[in-house]
Amino acid sequence: MKKLSGYIFSMMLVLVSLIVIDVLVMFFICVQKEKKYLDTYRIEKVSEKIVNEGGVYNVDQSIYDRLDRTGSFAMIIDDSGNVIWNYNKPAEIPDFYGIKEVASFSHWYLNDYPIYNWARDDGILVVGHPKGSIWKYILEINMETMDGMIRFGPYMLIANMLILLLLPVLITRKWMLAREKARTEWIAGVSHDIRTPLSIVMGSVEKGSIEEKQCFKIRDLIGNLNTENKLESGTGKWSSEKINLTSILRDILCDYINTYEDYSFDLEVDEQLENYSIQADVTLIRRMIENLITNSIVHNEKGCEMKVTLSERGNGKAKLAICDNGQGAPEQKIKVLNERIKNAYLPEHGLGIRVVKQVAKKYKYAVKFSAEENEYFKCEIDL
Repeated sequence: MKKLSGYIFSMMLVLVSLIVIDVLVMFFICVQKEKKYLDTYRIEKVSEKIVNEGGVYNVDQSIYDRLDRTGSFAMIIDDSGNVIWNYNKPAEIPDFYGIKEVASFSHWYLNDYPIYNWARDDGILVVGHPKGSIWKYILEINMETMDGMIRFGPYMLIANMLILLLLPVLITRKWMLAREKARTEWIAGVSHDIRTPLSIVMGSVEKGSIEEKQCFKIRDLIGNLNTENKLESGTGKWSSEKINLTSILRDILCDYINTYEDYSFDLEVDEQLENYSIQADVTLIRRMIENLITNSIVHNEKGCEMKVTLSERGNGKAKLAICDNGQGAPEQKIKVLNERIKNAYLPEHGLGIRVVKQVAKKYKYAVKFSAEENEYFKCEIDL
């Protein structure tokens, strides 16, 4: 889940960064291009530099330079419609204009030349830019439409944001599920291929021998690998049934007593918990308990005594404890085991303990490890 959220956060951060950069770049380009031509906001300053002194026009040289540089022209039309001053005016541009013609080009184009104008005391200053240099358009919206946009605009924005947030999640989830399914199928296939030759080897080795114990380790590793992968990826299909925990514990310990002669197993159940039941998948519960017992066996090769207790902890809840009197563990190791599961971290006690914590997490059980070196190692599970 952390990988997924991290991926989405990174993707969103990149997306936002790209949008901001694109807006800034477009703004910079627009500003630079706008500076090149004379528009409505600059033409007033131009008009101030074209001065009529007794019928003679004195024009600042910078205006001529600007018009020449952009290939533009300028003219002044008096109140009678006559052009009384011009610079660079194309031959196709008339020298006289009626009221209708002035109204027609005042906001748009004059013979396809983009036009800007400014009212003066002696008439109208008109500045025209080259054909195809500027796109001019006016947007008109009636107030009912504008009110509708104001009302529904925020909802549209929220909808767009949800789509932007959820679509990457769905796409990423689909991709991750496909990847996890492929990994699960691969692990299941390898495990299946190993089981057959392992069964043959186990049938031919001497009971209680080192070889048989190694075969048990391989068998447990295969089972834990499959279980861990399904729990981690969420691809496992687990049942939910009523399980008599005391019966499960007796059945498990009976198997271990018949298999491991160097170890002693003791079960202690509070009288009121003889029929204590939990709602879970029996395979996962067995795997959790067996891993804890196997962990004690693996870390105490010379043998040890193991005690499994099921006691009441109040409010109809029970506590399961598995304790051995073997070599124990240092304080630092116990501290690590009691930390939260990390995706890329395999505890020193192995994959089995990781599976124990994953099963407990699935059913919201609290797990606590404790130990003293050369005295005991204990795991307590609040069911």
